[in-house]
Amino acid sequence: MQLFELKKQRKFALDKADKILATAEAAGRKLTNEESLEVDNLTTAVNVLGPKIKAIEDKNTIFQHMTGGKLIPAVSGTEGRKQKNGVVQTFSAEYAEQFLEYVQSNGQTIGAALYEGSSPAGGYAVPVVVDDQIVPLAPNEMAVRQLATVIPTVADIKIPQKAGFGVTTAKAESGASTNSFTENDPTIGQITLSAFMAGNLEKISWELAQDVPAFQAFAVDDLILAQQMYEENLYINGTGSGQAQGLIGNVGTGVTGEAADTNGNLLSVAATFDVLAKLNAVYHPGASWLMQRATAVELRKAQAQSNLFTPVFTRVGTQDYLHGYPVYYSASMPAIAAGATPVLFGDFKRGYVIGDRGGSGINVKVLDQPFAVNGQIALLAYRRTDGRVRRSEAIQPIVLHT
Repeated sequence: MQLFELKKQRKFALDKADKILATAEAAGRKLTNEESLEVDNLTTAVNVLGPKIKAIEDKNTIFQHMTGGKLIPAVSGTEGRKQKNGVVQTFSAEYAEQFLEYVQSNGQTIGAALYEGSSPAGGYAVPVVVDDQIVPLAPNEMAVRQLATVIPTVADIKIPQKAGFGVTTAKAESGASTNSFTENDPTIGQITLSAFMAGNLEKISWELAQDVPAFQAFAVDDLILAQQMYEENLYINGTGSGQAQGLIGNVGTGVTGEAADTNGNLLSVAATFDVLAKLNAVYHPGASWLMQRATAVELRKAQAQSNLFTPVFTRVGTQDYLHGYPVYYSASMPAIAAGATPVLFGDFKRGYVIGDRGGSGINVKVLDQPFAVNGQIALLAYRRTDGRVRRSEAIQPIVLHT
């Protein structure tokens, strides 16, 4: 099954589950047995589709985002085409001639305009029109760059970290040498913010680039989005060796959620309360949540089943909030499963730093010489970047029981 169809099915399941939960929340009631069963089935469908989508995306580069112009001019002579609602309409010379003949004969001579089923009677003259815009494929949800501290770099940066406090001890009033102040210095560590290259190359024929101007911008968009989604996964799951260090496994100790709540949910609302207390008060003013959208649906379902007097998961406009803190979504976050870490909570700007070598722009190069003998141009997009957890205690996870 094509990636587009799989994503469409996952979006349908998420939207339907979201609607059921929103209806129950608005009415201030628990889910009915039928509603609870349907949400369970929809969530299961999302969890099944997720790995299938990821497997295809790992082999596919048709995803990305940025506005790009035309790489080479469109074919000449297209400026005079009529447009309707911004869509170019192309009519062949034969079509125009036969339509005029039809009008002059008071409808007696049937040509291209009215007899498309027969090619000799006019079908050959019927224009084939392709929309100027390629319907985009929705990219994976991404959030880490939005939440973290992002800085430009020109070389590797050593970032000092305070690893431990100095220790104060009591001192007796006696002036004896044995009663002097005790030295207990703070300890300092450091991390290295480097830069690792990643990119993608796509080739376009000269004919396609000239005849379909929209494809030029589409190809650039695809390259940019592919770069962003690749980096997002590393910022969350990267090993830190030859690539960015991921958040998962490198943040605070957090809390371990219950094996399952009384309604059978692996991720309980109680676990979200517990992690609030785990985060130091210094980090609460800038704190937010990071999870998959499907995880949020599970939490809202658990909330509805718990019939809480005051709902903890709310929405204002298009922004979701959990315990009053904003919720952000990333498709690269782990799904709910035994032993997984589906939720992170904390101040990501203090806890995670991203360094972009030479600036944060994604470089796009047009290579018209290497493949000229094949009648092709190549588009190359790349960026050198790194990400590191610089203060682990600023971000706390919810880890599920195995």
